[in-house]
Amino acid sequence: MKEIREEDIADIIGPKASIGIGNACAEPQTLIDSLITSNDRFEALEIYGMIHYWTERFVRHNLGERFTLKVFMVDKFTVDGIKKGYTEYVPCRYSEIPELFQKGLIRLDVALISLSAPNARGNCSFGVSSDFTTAMASSAKVVIAELNHQMPWVFGNNLINIRDVDYILETDRRLPQIFPETLTAQDRQIGSHVSQLIEDGATIQIGLGRLSEAVLASLSEKRWLGFHSGLMSDGVVDLVNKGIIDNSRKGLKNGKIVTTTMIGTDKLYGFVHKNKAVEAYPANYTHNQLTLAKLNRLHAINSAIQVDLTGQVNAETVGLTQVSGVGGQSDFVCGAALSRGGKSIIVLPSASSSGKRSRIVPFLDTGASITSLRHDIDCIVTEYGVAHLRGKTLKQRARALIDIAHPRFRDWLDGERRRLYL
Repeated sequence: MKEIREEDIADIIGPKASIGIGNACAEPQTLIDSLITSNDRFEALEIYGMIHYWTERFVRHNLGERFTLKVFMVDKFTVDGIKKGYTEYVPCRYSEIPELFQKGLIRLDVALISLSAPNARGNCSFGVSSDFTTAMASSAKVVIAELNHQMPWVFGNNLINIRDVDYILETDRRLPQIFPETLTAQDRQIGSHVSQLIEDGATIQIGLGRLSEAVLASLSEKRWLGFHSGLMSDGVVDLVNKGIIDNSRKGLKNGKIVTTTMIGTDKLYGFVHKNKAVEAYPANYTHNQLTLAKLNRLHAINSAIQVDLTGQVNAETVGLTQVSGVGGQSDFVCGAALSRGGKSIIVLPSASSSGKRSRIVPFLDTGASITSLRHDIDCIVTEYGVAHLRGKTLKQRARALIDIAHPRFRDWLDGERRRLYL
C-alpha cells in the first residue's frame, strides 16, 4: 500500500485502461475529480459503474472524446451519452453484476473505490455501497482507494484490509446529499393504496425515487415491519425511529436491516455508522433468490414506465431510448414469489407528466424492454387503485388494469381490449 497525491493518479492508470468506479454515494469523489482535471492525459478509458452523481460534469466537460461509460443504470445525463455513442448500457440483474467482474466477463485494470478509515486491524469498510464494489476491488489489477474520514463504517460482509489496496489517497469529504423529493398528492395516493397491501410483519423492499418514498411515508400505522432491500434511504430511518420497522419477524437476520446501497443525506449516513442493527452485503447476497426465499412475506415494491394490458412491465425504456436499467427489480419480483406470503407490487402514475399519454397501454412501445414478466407480478398500483393480477386470465387482467387507468384513456383502452380479447 502506497500513499499518493491526486496528481499521481493519471500516471498510475495510464493512457488506456478499463476502470470500475464505486457506486452511488460511495463514489470516490476526489479520484473522479482527478480523472476530470487530467482528462487530456488519457487516450481511451472504459469506465464501468451504475448510479453516478458526476455524470453532469462528464457531459459538461465533453469527456466522451476520451472516456466511454459502460453503465448498469442510465440517468438523465447518460441518456444523452447513449444517443451520441459515448455511453453504453449493460443489461444485467443487480444480483449478477458482481460475478461479471469475479468471473472475468468484465476485466478491470483499475478499481477506483471509496473506503472508511481503517480500524486497529487495518480493516476498512466499503461504507454506503458494497453491491459490486467488493467484486471490483477483488478482481482489478490495481486498486486505488480514497480513504474518506466521513465515510460511515457499516457492518456486514463489507470490509477490505488496507493491505489489499495498492494506493491510497486520504480525504475528508462530505458524501453526496440526495434529499427526498417533495411528494405530490398523486404520489401520496399511490402510497396509500400500496399501504393497504402491506401486512403487519411484512419484510419490505423499495426501489429508488419519489414513489418509493411515498410508500415509506404511508406506513405509519404498520407494525413489526422488516427491511431487506438493495436500497436504503432517509425514509427508512424515520420508520425505524418510530418503531414501525423493528425487523423482528423477517425469518432471516431478525433484528437486522439488510441492504447493499445507501442513498440519502447525513441523516442516513449518521444512522448507519457503526450501527449493529444495519448490515451491508454484496448484491449477489442481498438480491440472491436463495436469500430472498428465506424471508417471510417479502413485499417487493418497484416502479414502472409502462404496463401493458397483460401485465408486462417496462421499467427501462421510453420507446427505443434507454432511460433507466434493470436494477434489482427482476431479482426482487422473482424473490417475492419464492418468499412465504410474498407479493410483487408495481407502482406507476396512470398517465405521463404531461397527461397526454397513458402509462397503461394495450402494447408496450415498439422496442421497449420487458423488465418484469406478466406472470411474476401480483399487483399493479396507480393513483386510481390496485389491479390484482395473480390467477386472472388475460381478459380479466385487462379489465382490472383499465379500472386503474386514467379516466381519460379508459374508453380507448377498453376498445383495444375488445379488439384483442373479444
